[in-house]
Amino acid sequence: MAHPMSKTTACTSRRVAAQHLDSRFSEPPAPEMVEHVSRRRIAETRYAFPYELWNHQAHTIMLCEQGILRRSDAAKILRVLDEIGRIGPERFPIDPGKGELLFSVETYMEARIGEDTASRMHTGRSRGDLYVCVERMIFREKLLQVIGTLVRLNDTLLQLSAKHVETILPGYTLLQHAQPMTFAHYLLSFVDRFRRDLERLKEAYRRVNMSPMGSAILSGTGFPVDRHRMAALLGFPAVIENTRDASTSRDHSLETITHAAVLSSNLMALTEDLILWCTYEFGMVELADGYSGTSSIMPQKKNPSALTRVRHLAAECVGNAMTVFTQLKTHSEELNDFEATGPIVWRSLETVVASLDLMRGLMASLRVKPEAMSALAGANFIQATQLAETIAKEKNLGFRVAHKIVGRLVKNCIDRGIAPADVRPEMVNQASVEVAGRPLAMRAETLRRCMDVRFILQDREILGGPGRKQVTRMLRRRTALLARESEWLSRQRAAVAQARRMTDGLAKKIMK
Repeated sequence: MAHPMSKTTACTSRRVAAQHLDSRFSEPPAPEMVEHVSRRRIAETRYAFPYELWNHQAHTIMLCEQGILRRSDAAKILRVLDEIGRIGPERFPIDPGKGELLFSVETYMEARIGEDTASRMHTGRSRGDLYVCVERMIFREKLLQVIGTLVRLNDTLLQLSAKHVETILPGYTLLQHAQPMTFAHYLLSFVDRFRRDLERLKEAYRRVNMSPMGSAILSGTGFPVDRHRMAALLGFPAVIENTRDASTSRDHSLETITHAAVLSSNLMALTEDLILWCTYEFGMVELADGYSGTSSIMPQKKNPSALTRVRHLAAECVGNAMTVFTQLKTHSEELNDFEATGPIVWRSLETVVASLDLMRGLMASLRVKPEAMSALAGANFIQATQLAETIAKEKNLGFRVAHKIVGRLVKNCIDRGIAPADVRPEMVNQASVEVAGRPLAMRAETLRRCMDVRFILQDREILGGPGRKQVTRMLRRRTALLARESEWLSRQRAAVAQARRMTDGLAKKIMK
């Protein structure tokens, strides 16, 4: 049996030209418009296919329930929509001359059930509220994917942190040795960054997950549509009230892409650290072979390929944020510009999912080198702050004076090639005489503890510090918070799935 659209697709150009001429215009779409505008949108309409069909289905059900559409007509429309859904986005004939799925669906319906019935599906609706609604439905799904992948990454970081509560790590500022910490403390700092990303993304989700349907374009419609019913059928918990705001605003696009860019920036920070630490000169971590690459000419190379890929993807998302801001730099009713932002945002969210998934995999398999970390931590006077603080407290000196004394001590030791472990009380006295004019008479045992990196970490039990008790407490707290995020994610997914089942069930009843 021939495909129901086979006859019409054979004369696509003629039909498109005829419809174009029958409307406002006196000539068909220019070839360049078809090639560079319409065809480009086809890929985007195929992407939007399931969401747009869901919208058609829900709108038809609502029109029927409101008495705007006869049940017999609604049944015919829903049967064709079901048929289109079974054809699928890859096989459904989308007309390049139209460039938009809505019009190809209407053409298909006209061939199946006649123009009069088919044309009733769009009653009380505009492309304005339809397209922004589909955009919100896609954002909603993609945001949940990003949140789910970020939850998994944070879970991996927490598991890795639990293994390295006592793994000493040199802390850096401006790539210079600063203060000692633990690898767990370092990882937890990124857990907290990503936790804030989760909070921002959830806030964006709450504002994205609102229905614009029934707003039509600017002023709504004179048909008695039920906006709240449409929201429920599409899985939205709320309606955007002002009809102009609902159909023309795109600040939800800006918010979504901006939060994705902030998350990408946080990913890049972690990536840059690990790329540096993978070098021979640092040698503190090593990527698993499965996340590494080599050179086409240098056989010794083990490149951190997964990390550089995460960095590339994250940078792409940040750049896309600037694109969306620029696209929306227009007056507040420029719908074509608004609609162009949607695909950029949802593709960016997919890019974020890819970068998060890569980061999760490489962190789960990361080879940590505690010996190298510990050796670096104690090698370059990272203990200086602890010594200055101890001098200030025990000798009742102003911290700035103690700072100068220890600074002179470090300079003297470096000039003489003396390592931190070999510093003696008489060296501290000499530095004190040079700076303050008198010796400090520091005890050898006090000096030994100040130069012991492990002792320094034991002394760092300030709230949020790298001491064992604080890190253990933070691990427990972050694990509990992450469990709540997982529960929230499950609830949101269940709500959307429930609405989808409800709409399908109602459609089947009407089609009987």
